[in-house]
Amino acid sequence: MSGLENLSEGDLAALKIIFDPTAVIGEVVDREDKFQDDEPEPSTPEYLESKALRLFGARAAEQGKLEEALEEMNKAVAAAPELPDAYNDRAQVLRLMLKDDEAMSDLDRALQLTEGRRCRVRAFALCQRGLLLRKRGAEDEARAAFTEAATIGSSFAKKQVVEMNPYAALCNQMLSQVLRGDKIKL
Repeated sequence: MSGLENLSEGDLAALKIIFDPTAVIGEVVDREDKFQDDEPEPSTPEYLESKALRLFGARAAEQGKLEEALEEMNKAVAAAPELPDAYNDRAQVLRLMLKDDEAMSDLDRALQLTEGRRCRVRAFALCQRGLLLRKRGAEDEARAAFTEAATIGSSFAKKQVVEMNPYAALCNQMLSQVLRGDKIKL
């Protein structure tokens, strides 16, 4: 479990908008994701403390208080340094702060901690990694990250893989031209 199942649709939508800069308002609650988390949510005191701190951090980020959000996420990582969720969430805040190198470092750690697992947090980290790699112009590496996230169950990653496929883009362009009544330009 991700810890998000108790949040309202509105809370989920707000978090998605904050942490997914590519989110479209009409698609913020994406129930198309199909994850098969491989482990139950821990109930250790360290995990619960980290989870609470991450929620405080997410609320601060939602209010535009990025420095405060980062402080909470730093505390969340310190409370449970072997928890990939904490690194993934801190990476989201770092991305919002345009600290891409630090975000990538946290994503690398989240991916190390989820190596060999097919879980939600790995898919989220891969999607963030893919976005950062695309921003850097590393299309092949980005495509690989999105492809793995798509196989785990991320609908966002599936859309990115299709978008990055040059043949699919060409077909979409031609279909749009046909639907508009334009002549197809090859």
